Amino acid sequence: MNIVFDLDGTLINTENIALPAIRNVLKDLNYDPNVPKSEILKYIGYTIDDIFEGLLKTNDEIIIGKAIELLDKYEIEIIKKADIKDIFFNNVFEVLEELKKEHKLYILSNCNIKYMNALLEKGLNKYIDSPHCSEMYNWKEKDYVLNLISNGNKDFIMIGDRHKDIEAAKANGFISIGCAYGFGDEEVKDADYIVHDIKEIILIINQIGQN
Repeated sequence: MNIVFDLDGTLINTENIALPAIRNVLKDLNYDPNVPKSEILKYIGYTIDDIFEGLLKTNDEIIIGKAIELLDKYEIEIIKKADIKDIFFNNVFEVLEELKKEHKLYILSNCNIKYMNALLEKGLNKYIDSPHCSEMYNWKEKDYVLNLISNGNKDFIMIGDRHKDIEAAKANGFISIGCAYGFGDEEVKDADYIVHDIKEIILIINQIGQN
């Protein structure tokens, strides 16, 4: 079976990366850095330009481009310095290790290549067979990329915490698992399965395999 994981809010506790990084970006661009935590977290998992269009309330490509450049810098610095327990949700590596015994594991995230590679280098590369991110596909939507990755194979499961993860799975006829512990909350209500702890994914995958 082929199992595709989103990153932010699914494997990564992005709050510990994005909050300080985005506030640094806002400060550098002379915006108020004291944006409520809830306002920032509602954009986690969106493409980077969408994040800053929302937070900065602008479509100015120059400003958004500068924000993206700064965010990239700050996030990579934070990831490289951070302890893995502050980046990944509890039990992530245990779950991936168990699943990798019998399945092929993918990443499909709306992030850029540098961000994805920095996280792979923190330990994910031991488990992920095929990492993919939006920048590799000219920022196309996940349903489009998932279709390319699967190449007609229907033996895929998409796991994520945002509605776009669930919609990408449905658009391709794949099973979806929604992570209610992530940042999307009610966004995963239409998933085929919903988990509140990452360890539950193993039980569901085993159940699906028996059907």
